[in-house]
Amino acid sequence: MDKRRIGELLLIFGVILFVGGAAAYMTGKAEQIQGIGALALIFIGAGASMKKEKPKNKGKIYESNRI
Repeated sequence: MDKRRIGELLLIFGVILFVGGAAAYMTGKAEQIQGIGALALIFIGAGASMKKEKPKNKGKIYESNRI
């Protein structure tokens, strides 16, 4: 499994945490809402950074690397 796929899964998990925390806050059943929000932001940030990672140059010449 490549890093982009793992990044997508982390993003999805972070969004689920965020939406679940918001729903729990609206119903008044969230005792640890700050922790849930912090975890959601961590997962979203990690997933976004893994998803945006550029492929490594493995001996190929890309247009951006030409002089």
